[in-house]
Amino acid sequence: MEREGIVTPHKRLSTLAVILALTIGLQPLTSFAQSVDTFGEEEIPLEPTPIEELTPGGEGNVLPGTESLYDQAITVTQIEIQGNKLIPAETILQVIETKPGTIYSKRRLQSDLKKVYDLGYFTENLRVVPVATRDGIHLKIEVEENPVVQRFEFEGETVVDEADLQEVYADQIGKPQNINMINAGIQDVEALYKDKGYILARVEDIREDEPGVVRLIINEGRIGTITFSGNKKTKDYVIRRAMAQKEGEIYNEKTVSDDMRRIFSTQAFSDVRRVIKASPEQPGAYDLMVEVDEKKTGALSLGGGIDTATGVFGSVGYSDPNFMGRGQNISTIFSLGTGVLGADRDTADQTVVQFQANWFTPSIAETANSLGVSLFGRDLASFNVPLAIERRIGTEVTWGRPIERLPGLTTSVGLGYENTNLREGVTAARLASLGITPAQRAEQLEDGSFIYLSPGVAYDSRDNRFNPSQGWLATVGSRLGFGLDTDSYGTITANIRRYLKITDGVTFAMNLQGGGAPFGETPQFNLFRMGGAYTVRGFQEGGVGVGQHFLLGSAEVRTKLPLLKRFTQLPIYDMVQAALFADAGVLFDEADTNDIFDRPGYGISVGAGVRINIPALGPIRVDWAKPLGGNTGRQTRNFNFGVGQKF
Repeated sequence: MEREGIVTPHKRLSTLAVILALTIGLQPLTSFAQSVDTFGEEEIPLEPTPIEELTPGGEGNVLPGTESLYDQAITVTQIEIQGNKLIPAETILQVIETKPGTIYSKRRLQSDLKKVYDLGYFTENLRVVPVATRDGIHLKIEVEENPVVQRFEFEGETVVDEADLQEVYADQIGKPQNINMINAGIQDVEALYKDKGYILARVEDIREDEPGVVRLIINEGRIGTITFSGNKKTKDYVIRRAMAQKEGEIYNEKTVSDDMRRIFSTQAFSDVRRVIKASPEQPGAYDLMVEVDEKKTGALSLGGGIDTATGVFGSVGYSDPNFMGRGQNISTIFSLGTGVLGADRDTADQTVVQFQANWFTPSIAETANSLGVSLFGRDLASFNVPLAIERRIGTEVTWGRPIERLPGLTTSVGLGYENTNLREGVTAARLASLGITPAQRAEQLEDGSFIYLSPGVAYDSRDNRFNPSQGWLATVGSRLGFGLDTDSYGTITANIRRYLKITDGVTFAMNLQGGGAPFGETPQFNLFRMGGAYTVRGFQEGGVGVGQHFLLGSAEVRTKLPLLKRFTQLPIYDMVQAALFADAGVLFDEADTNDIFDRPGYGISVGAGVRINIPALGPIRVDWAKPLGGNTGRQTRNFNFGVGQKF
């Protein structure tokens, strides 16, 4: 069996011409009926024959005006197909140019035989027998069908169901072998693999080990070795463990593309590429090389900025997302701020002091288990309890593990300790002027120490963790607080984010969050808070209020600014984004402070903003928002500042 480009090319086509041995007055008319045009032999020019020898009646029966030689002027009156069993004669008649009523032409018949052969159903044993009759030429086209296909078999398939492969060739069973249709099916088979990401899969050979059985040999594109280049500081195993594609598995472009994004998101590299080559040591296999451009990752930072919650602040810290080349992330930061930016009369005037240290490893003992440890301390004006000051000191250890059967899905459990201390930020006279009794205030200032257990699950398919343009992030988590010197409680939250790439540089982002307290009474310092740069913009931090349950939604259109690329050569086009947004949120089972301090418990706002991406820090966000609706309270603020995208 032949397959173009796989087995052998088609043989050259040739022709054996009809030899008319007729001579004037010596050969009977029936000699013409014995002449044939065959397919596959050398062509011999046809000698012209006098008309009287081809006209019924012989001498004296010459038609007027036809005394010249006329082999190419005989009309074909009938075409008969012989030898076909499964292929209808109509299929053959449709492809040939010679039709009843056309002039007999040896050259056209040779072309017709080739077209019949090109149908793919027949062997090279094709021939035409022209028979002279009183009315014209009766053509008999004799064909020989290829062996009938009984079944198709596949060898080497492991990642595509055989049922899907059989479906490709289902309509060829019970018909003569057709190399054209088999080759077309091969393209469909390879496309089936490609659609699933197996872009290296190829049909390498076609065999007919027994009559009627066609066997296709498939090379699915197995990976021999995976190597790395360009990494000087980073250990090979750090890159390897970020990859779902493994040696010995079938290469999948979708999997490797996700691997490249994961490797890049470690922040240890400025670029990641992959190179595929045929393996010199494993015939039929491929070697995968991952090329990286490593960047310096350890950084001592000394800086400052502005934030709605912290005010004008200065900070010092150290961070390294690739500590000692092991892919571990460590960071420490100490900051000192002036306090809530534009604080109203319901927010305590308090300098902000914060410290945090984090360590994270994506793999414990080269397993899929990750581990993170954090220490933190904060002293600042309370947003949940107006006019109070809170100090929090604590630590948390978080274990995580991906669910390998479901790419992008991870589960985690956190165990932590936190001590929260609330103290008064104003005089008793100030509280009395607001109508707050000592008993109410004591309840508002309840604090304590807790051990927290925080199980959760997350699905992440974002293309970039820090500034995504497409993908999903969905999380569900619970926080169980076991009080050491006060009552216990529990909360549960869910968060769904969707990113849609509209065009290059334009992203539509949506976020929906919700949470509640299924048991216990959440202390006021840990109630769900709404209002500010990270919830409903256009309000003070916590200006919408606090409550036991909440629902929050946001939408943004983020776009780069083409004018920056047109009018400047500086690399600020990729650093600056503009955004249009809308936020809406509502609280349920609100705290009494919402009424006392004129916090509405719900908020809707629209606005616009600018994001400036600072290397090693992330986007600095400035948003202007306008609260909508009749009851917006008095704790509104049009401008909000933050670090990082809102979601």
